[in-house]
Amino acid sequence: MNGPGPEPTLLLLGPPEVEAGSARFPLPAEAPLWLLTLLGCHEEPVTRPELLELLYAQVDEPAARNRLRNLLHRLRQQPWSGGLQASGPGLYWTAPVDVRTFRQACRDGRWAEALALYRGPLLDGCRPADLPEFEAWLDAERDELQASWLDAALQHAAELERAGQARLALPWLDRLLGVSPYSEEAVQAALRCAAQLGDPAEAERVYSRFQLQLQRDLGVYPSAATTRLYEGVQQAAAPAAPLPTFRHSGPPLFGRHHELAWIQERLDQPDGRLLTLLGPGGAGKTRLSQEVLAGQDAGVRVAFVPLEAATAAEGMVTALAAALGLPPGPAETLAAQLPPVLQTGPHLLVLDNLEHLLAAPSRAEVLTLIQTLLEAVPTLRLIVTSRVRLGLQAEWVISLGGLDYPQIARLDLAAQSSAVRLFVERAGRVRGGFGLTPQNVDDLIRVCQLTEGLPLALELTAAWMGTFDVADVVAELSASLDLLDSDAPDRPERHRSLRAAFGHSWRLLGPDEQRALARLSVFRGGFERAAALAVTGGRLRPLLTLADHSLLRRDRAGRYTLHEVVRQYAAEQLQRQPAEQVQARQAHADWYAALAQEAAPHLHGPEQTDWLARLQTEHDNLEAALEWTFAQAGVQQALELTVALHWFWYVRGHHRSGYGWLRMALERPGEVPAPLRAAALSRLGGLARDLGEYPQAQAWLEQALTLVQDRDARLEAEVRHGLGLSRRERGELEAAGLQLQRAEQLQRTLELPWALASTLNDLGIVWALQDDLDRARPLFQESLTLKERIGDRQGVAYALANLANVTDDLGEYQRLTEQSLAIKRELGDRQGMANSLFNLADMHLNRGELAMARHLLQEALELYWQLGRQRGVAAALTEAAKLAASSSLPLLCLQLAGAADALLEAVGVPAQGFAVGGLLEQARTLAGDGWADHYRRGAALPLEAAVRLALEVTSEQAAPDPSPS
Repeated sequence: MNGPGPEPTLLLLGPPEVEAGSARFPLPAEAPLWLLTLLGCHEEPVTRPELLELLYAQVDEPAARNRLRNLLHRLRQQPWSGGLQASGPGLYWTAPVDVRTFRQACRDGRWAEALALYRGPLLDGCRPADLPEFEAWLDAERDELQASWLDAALQHAAELERAGQARLALPWLDRLLGVSPYSEEAVQAALRCAAQLGDPAEAERVYSRFQLQLQRDLGVYPSAATTRLYEGVQQAAAPAAPLPTFRHSGPPLFGRHHELAWIQERLDQPDGRLLTLLGPGGAGKTRLSQEVLAGQDAGVRVAFVPLEAATAAEGMVTALAAALGLPPGPAETLAAQLPPVLQTGPHLLVLDNLEHLLAAPSRAEVLTLIQTLLEAVPTLRLIVTSRVRLGLQAEWVISLGGLDYPQIARLDLAAQSSAVRLFVERAGRVRGGFGLTPQNVDDLIRVCQLTEGLPLALELTAAWMGTFDVADVVAELSASLDLLDSDAPDRPERHRSLRAAFGHSWRLLGPDEQRALARLSVFRGGFERAAALAVTGGRLRPLLTLADHSLLRRDRAGRYTLHEVVRQYAAEQLQRQPAEQVQARQAHADWYAALAQEAAPHLHGPEQTDWLARLQTEHDNLEAALEWTFAQAGVQQALELTVALHWFWYVRGHHRSGYGWLRMALERPGEVPAPLRAAALSRLGGLARDLGEYPQAQAWLEQALTLVQDRDARLEAEVRHGLGLSRRERGELEAAGLQLQRAEQLQRTLELPWALASTLNDLGIVWALQDDLDRARPLFQESLTLKERIGDRQGVAYALANLANVTDDLGEYQRLTEQSLAIKRELGDRQGMANSLFNLADMHLNRGELAMARHLLQEALELYWQLGRQRGVAAALTEAAKLAASSSLPLLCLQLAGAADALLEAVGVPAQGFAVGGLLEQARTLAGDGWADHYRRGAALPLEAAVRLALEVTSEQAAPDPSPS
């Protein structure tokens, strides 16, 4: 392995090896391998304190640091160790690792690729000696990776099944059942494949083996659903292959077959449009609702809407919009956008954890929103999970209690009980070989009685089986319930059961674990390992312990989550310690402020896709950090955080959210450095311009220029760029050119390639709008060259789009515009997508290809409307008028042209780059003497009504022309 060659790849799945080219070399099971595994399994740097904790926990710190230095030296002596890099206080492995590639393939749904990468368990056959902390971490990683492999195998088999290739799916299902013999989902999939093949003998083999294994190992029986499926195959009643409309990553569902059947039957009825799954926390309402979504036909569009982070009706609107793919904005705007989106086809939405929004004063607003959506969208169906009913006339309610369990300790009845099966399955994870036996059936039934069969309570108590026997679990639960009786004897029975389970789980934790769990309650949604360590105090072992106790979960993407009920109980513990709560909230805000600052420079380079996605994933946590910063910190911290997040808000379409935070930050009292204030004013001005608030944008940008002119050339160039864009959009092309040319001069002098490329692009548009294409083309080309050099894919997309606009070759125009659109879609750049979609719609319309023009224009208009880009909405209304004229709908053409002109006048910008042109004259001629009435009628339409009218024109069945009268 001497000399230059291909970059080595670490192969940690299966026997550990390093691969270089076609050669593979085994890695010895010793200390360097443990370090490599820690670094290779993480996609972010691992801090030295984490490494010390996992590798040298029993050694005093100075000696541990010395051992780590020696270990790093040994590792660097290896010829393939070039991937080892230091990153600030941490270490990172930069070379390819099969674990990371496998996880990414699973995240992307590339199941066949993921399965090819998984050669076996992590570090198969290797076990460190005398490293208990590392062993605990390794076991957790092995379990998580194996669970991902099982999921990949199941999903790949489902793909093959849907493609009619059941014979290819069965071997994968056999392998899956060899690793996870109690997977009922895999058994059901194998039975469906047998049905597809018309092979009852295969069904008999699969079912009999599963039934025997359950009875022998766990003492339980297959579920009723699995048995019905098996019997159907034997009777040649082959079921259809499932169509995955929703994919969840949670545990399998135990029981609830009668509830599932009732819910689906009710949804199939005309009046079954609002269903409430009612029950206490931990009853499994969320998991049941997800199973309903997963079982819908492909023609139904489904969405899961988590509401635990919402604090008012406005938060519910925002969550609905996010689940439907709309960008954030003011609640009023989003509420108006929901019906048009939902009217595009049948929808089934789950509104999860609604109960806290039904408390006064938000109850009336929440119920009004639900009623409004149901009335406006006849094809909409809603499932609500809540601890309290809504009380609406249209509401159907199904009450969920615990899972079924027998009242008497009969072994045959216990073996068919969903509650017993759930407990046995979970207990088997922490105590191998555990199952239902004649000796423990009494105690198992008693556990089910004490927990009321609540799934979450059963999961928590099953986690105690690592150290307890079932009889001990019964004793501890009984003691906890006695304690609750003395504390609050009037507490509802099921709340007592869950609190008893949580209370004892809490008492089983050590002080470090209790502190960590309480602090974790400040997160919103999921969180990364590094963020958890920063908030909880920097030690990994408490997190591993919490996971062992089923209090902390890790999803397929490697993010940690808390069950909402567990988070609420943990938050109660944190609230009892005000000083600790303040420290936790501050640590949380500090972490996400640092993340925003770290991300900002990466948003303009080759890593922008990953960083934009990461910030989007952390959006709820970033909002929480902003709230705490604005409540507790000074104006400077508020401005620094909002300025750092500006580009993320801009690219991902969070225009109104960013506008609101920046404006609030600038309105706070206090002294701040002039450059920071100017940067905030500049970026607020840019967002105001994007939202069509041109006078205010101009004022803020001019304030910024006053602060930095002749003092800070970099910021002066940024501000002049913004002023140029504002002038350009208002049609003041000469003034715009002067501002952009001055920005260009400053940026060339300072050698700022990203900023210069952006300015050249926008200056080129100024020349193009004046039909000076000879001056525009070289600017677009230079912008493209610069953007490619620095790896700014968003900038590349914009330069490609503008080069398309100045080409005379229609084929080249289409190629460049579609290439630009593809990049913008990859980045989630909604504004850029809308622009490219608009341009392509116009091209197809001019060719007479009306169906394609309708499709593209509809998406463009929806995006402009969602973003609040009023100039874009005006352009799309104008294009819809052209489409109406081309579709022989002259009266609609006139109305839409009137609406577009009225909007442009209200915003104060001219129609640059778009116009109805000669088609308007044709529409006037066809409309006759009444044409002006239709034009004025359109001009008087409220903007929302005008957008609805345009969307009707872009639909497959265009609206008929209104009556001339």
